[in-house]
Amino acid sequence: MKNNYVLGLIARPWVDPICLWGLKRIFPASRAWAAAGISGGDPDRFADELDCGRVPGMAKRLKKTVALKRRSDDAFARWNDTVFGGNGDAAAAEDQRRNAAQNWFSHRFTYLMFARRHGLPAVRLDVPTPAEVMDEFAGTMADPDAYFSLPDRLPEVERSREVENGDVIEYWLRFPTPGVDHDMVYAHVYEPKQRPAGGLPTLIFGHGLAIETEMMKGDLRGYASLAERGMRVILPDAPGHNRRVADGLYGGESFIVAPPASGLRHLAQAAKEFGIIAAWARGNGSQHVAFSGMSLGALTSQVAAGRTATWPADAKPDALMLLTTTDKVSSLALDSALAVIAGLNVASEAAGWTANSFVPLAGIVDAAPTPPIDPERIVLLIGERDTVTPIDGGRRLATKWRVPEKNLFSRDQGHFSAAFGLGADPAPFRRITEILVG
Repeated sequence: MKNNYVLGLIARPWVDPICLWGLKRIFPASRAWAAAGISGGDPDRFADELDCGRVPGMAKRLKKTVALKRRSDDAFARWNDTVFGGNGDAAAAEDQRRNAAQNWFSHRFTYLMFARRHGLPAVRLDVPTPAEVMDEFAGTMADPDAYFSLPDRLPEVERSREVENGDVIEYWLRFPTPGVDHDMVYAHVYEPKQRPAGGLPTLIFGHGLAIETEMMKGDLRGYASLAERGMRVILPDAPGHNRRVADGLYGGESFIVAPPASGLRHLAQAAKEFGIIAAWARGNGSQHVAFSGMSLGALTSQVAAGRTATWPADAKPDALMLLTTTDKVSSLALDSALAVIAGLNVASEAAGWTANSFVPLAGIVDAAPTPPIDPERIVLLIGERDTVTPIDGGRRLATKWRVPEKNLFSRDQGHFSAAFGLGADPAPFRRITEILVG
């Protein structure tokens, strides 16, 4: 009850400007922290990476950052060998990986004052011009479904050893992402120890931008409780997040580094990964599969659901749960409050982007005028004060896709308070559970 009271207190619109204010400071600190991680402890290399001039007295901090990153990388390597191998304590390896990851992950906050003092940018931006993007995506605009097509032969999905957690088991999946060298997809899975007699439906849940709960301790969203209700829950690491962050970047930066091209590439890659996971789930006991997620995870789910024309039937979702989303995905680099605090809007305008420039890209990722699946199986949460995935887009999506009233949750909240509100009142999760489990 106490936790629900606290969550209810912060799940109010006053928290949203505070979250945006915090991100405006955390992103530049993360930029410095990511640069420090590849500096080798060398202040000159660190300064070159940030283009900020040499800063005296940084050697000790840089060495600690490098050491924490090395420990996290080593713990991750041991975790891979243990949970996907045949020896060792998988639960202990997971605890050790999370502990080391959290120590490394949270160390970014030591760069808050440094980043502010030196006026570091939130993102290492390299915004292409409209002409460059139109040239790269000319074929995609002509045939969007082809851009999202799955390979003829899906990659083999490897399942790890299990860890028991009361009435729930946990394990992990991994597979190489199609078309990208040296990038392995990881997904955390929760499912009931005793499979329901009627089958085991799967909820694939995508996280938000820069949300990296797999790098922190504990089940922060209570996914085990969903599994206890008779559902398999699969939590994929999005490209450029969690265990998939490239050296020199922080989690989520790859999505926004070169808008809108980097976002389009991300959505296509993540959508394909959802399809591969769905096919694996159906081959492993799931008749029904839902694509779902929060914020960026919701955008991924709805874009993927609308681009399955060439996919095999077992890769397609038959239910959706979209928590804070918009119908106009293509223009978020200008329209989103998150784009403003990251400087994407200014950089995009400087590169020649206008509202009209995004129109040719709308056919790739914007929501179609008709729903991709039965509206009775679409659950939608919108925050009436959302400025990150703007509320007008959420309302339009609900209307276009004819989301029934019982599946539409409209709350007097912003983007972040809506997310916190799910802890206090998880009604959308209950509704998707009713749809999937019955």
